[in-house]
Amino acid sequence: MPPPAKAAKAAKAGSRRPVATDTAPRRVAVKRANLGPMGRLEDFIPYKLSVVANRVSQSIGRLFESRFNIQMTEWRIIMALYAYGDLVFNEVVERTSMDKARVSRAQRRLVDLGLIRTYGDPADRRKVILSLVPEGAHICETLLPEAVQREAWFLAVLDEHEHQQLDVILDKLMKRSQEL
Repeated sequence: MPPPAKAAKAAKAGSRRPVATDTAPRRVAVKRANLGPMGRLEDFIPYKLSVVANRVSQSIGRLFESRFNIQMTEWRIIMALYAYGDLVFNEVVERTSMDKARVSRAQRRLVDLGLIRTYGDPADRRKVILSLVPEGAHICETLLPEAVQREAWFLAVLDEHEHQQLDVILDKLMKRSQEL
C-alpha cells in the first residue's frame, strides 16, 4: 500500500496521530550567514561582550578553583567583599550582577568554607550582611598578582590609546547597564 493510502486508512479508522509517510520532506540544518537586522552573530556587540567576559572570568576563576577549590560565583563574592568591605546581601547581588539564588548558594558555601561570615544588620534585622574573614582576604591577596597578570595578558593586544578607549567605553557601558 503506498504511503498516502496508509494515512487515509488511519484517518478513517479514527486514529488521531498522523502517520509518517516516506515522502515527507526531511528537515535540513540551515547555516545562516546573518541574523537578519542583527547581522552576523560574531558582529553583535552583546554577544562579543558576553563571550569575552566569560573567557576572562573563567580564566581568573580557574586560578581560584585550582588553588582553593572556589568556584566562579564564590570568587566574585569574595573579591567584591575584598574590594568594598562588608556588604548587605542585596548589594552583593547588585555588585556581582548575579541572581539572588546563585549568591545565596555561594554565600552558604563560603560560610561553610570559613571564608566569610554573615550577621544580621543591626538597623534592619531582615537584612543579612556578608563579611570577609582573614582567611578569605588572604586568598584574595594571594591570587590578585596572578589575576592582574592574566588581565595584562588579555590587554597586551591593545596599544595604550586603545586601552584608554576601552576603559572609557566600558565605563560608559557599565553606567548604561545600570539603567536596565
